[in-house]
Amino acid sequence: MINYLYRLLLCISGCLIFLIFHSFIGSSPSLAAEKIVFRYGIFAQSLPVADIRKYAETKKVSSDLQSFLGYLKPKQQQKFQEALQVKKSLDIVALNKLVDSEIGKLFLFGASRAIARRDRAGVPALRSALLLGAKSSEGLSILSFLESYPSNKLVIDVPATLDLVSKSKSFFTSDDPTPKDNLSSSLFWQLELQYQVYASEGKQFSGCLFGDSISAQIGDTLGEGNFNFGINGLSSISLVQQLQRLIPTKVKCEKTIIAVGGNDAWYQLSDEDFRKKLLEAIALVRTSGTKQIFLIPAFYSTVAASKDPSLAAPLPKVEQINAVINQVAASENVPVVAEGIAPLYENNVLKDNFTTDGDHLNAEGLKIYRQALLNILGK
Repeated sequence: MINYLYRLLLCISGCLIFLIFHSFIGSSPSLAAEKIVFRYGIFAQSLPVADIRKYAETKKVSSDLQSFLGYLKPKQQQKFQEALQVKKSLDIVALNKLVDSEIGKLFLFGASRAIARRDRAGVPALRSALLLGAKSSEGLSILSFLESYPSNKLVIDVPATLDLVSKSKSFFTSDDPTPKDNLSSSLFWQLELQYQVYASEGKQFSGCLFGDSISAQIGDTLGEGNFNFGINGLSSISLVQQLQRLIPTKVKCEKTIIAVGGNDAWYQLSDEDFRKKLLEAIALVRTSGTKQIFLIPAFYSTVAASKDPSLAAPLPKVEQINAVINQVAASENVPVVAEGIAPLYENNVLKDNFTTDGDHLNAEGLKIYRQALLNILGK
């Protein structure tokens, strides 16, 4: 959720100059942003929000929007269109608590640096737009955020946005050639986990999903009574840390699905370390009173992606991780459910027509994964 909020704010701050990457409970606002103004020093250019909504709904491009899209490559234009379609249904009470928490205020303060205002109301304005946007009928999206922003225009400070993007990249990239699970030290991880605590504390769910970015992509589409705890970058290491934080809140899951392993392979975790962490995660889940636990095999990438260390793990390493998953499943009497996601692969390689980048699933791939999850939750 928080990773989405983060990307959403950056997308708003820079989407039309294409700085998108991996995004009060009460009456309606008296004002809403009617246009976005991009300011770079003494230069400024504006774009009507209505043009963006028209583009999102019909793909029709106004003359003003065309001048912006002209700076984008075809793939970037596609990502922009896709970003406009993302809508998040969030727990308003939990979101309200989050933005009022110390870490939430820190997040809003950092994001507010990208938005130029003459007054000092940048943080309250962002807070209001997030809460009102999340309360809208379509949920939180780029458009619902803009249309809830308490001003008739939203002024983007382009240099400040570039600086924010540059600093944020350190969360997703590293000079170390071997990626590591450093999620627990990340502000965005802490925000995401805090939201999950607020949204699930003391509640009982029919099904709970714990997984990495592919599971996070499923969002809240698993139906009422189920909760998606998926977080980008999750491995068995951060899964244990996540469970250690959540279980004391008395959250209950009748069924629990664990879908990790891909990042463990990418982080080059040894078989023994992965086995220990997966066993620890299963033990923690059992202490919460769950009745059934299901494991999903680690996701394979395409051959091309597997050869890019910055994108995915080598396929043989994923094979090793999956062998360990099967061994743990046998020793713990926990089923591994692989048949539902089998259509995604051919000879344990992700099919090109189901992926956006060789490692993550596109809309068609997510349909298959989502149905596999629903089949488990419906059993």
